[in-house]
Amino acid sequence: MLIFNQYKYLILILVFLFSCEEAKYILDNPSDPANMDLVPPALFFHPPEINVKLDTVVAVELYGLELEPAAAAHLKIKYDWGMLQYDSTKANAFFSGNNNPVVIDVAGQGLLDIYLYYLPDLIADQNEGGTWSLATIYFTTYAEGESDLEFDTEITILRDTNNEPVLINEFGLGKVNID
Repeated sequence: MLIFNQYKYLILILVFLFSCEEAKYILDNPSDPANMDLVPPALFFHPPEINVKLDTVVAVELYGLELEPAAAAHLKIKYDWGMLQYDSTKANAFFSGNNNPVVIDVAGQGLLDIYLYYLPDLIADQNEGGTWSLATIYFTTYAEGESDLEFDTEITILRDTNNEPVLINEFGLGKVNID
């Protein structure tokens, strides 16, 4: 009887070990920077594609992927002004500090110039770099269709504390689909 009880526990352990399968996850979130096929350092829109209804406020983050430290940025954004109306911009974590380091210039129909600055203090004169949200743009949808979002690669630039350009290998595209 004692031997049977010992084998009973061994059988239970073996059944448990062979019946448990390790969970298999598919990491296919298209909004994950690792799945966007961007070569870092890069700038991209997050989420890269938004599906919304008419007369909706849309928030689109401007993200940096594995950026080097920077002290300032000039981001020129193109969008379809026939479908989206620009509302506002908020500076996010990449240039955060005890300031509000953002200046917006609506450059024309479908163009935004966003200037972000890291205001130096006694500890630092630029951020630490990395993968962060630089800013969030808010639009209101007012016509149906597709509006592409893109960085003007000729104008968009980040600069370090010595006013040298920060390398950006790639610029991701964004899209707002309005029903």
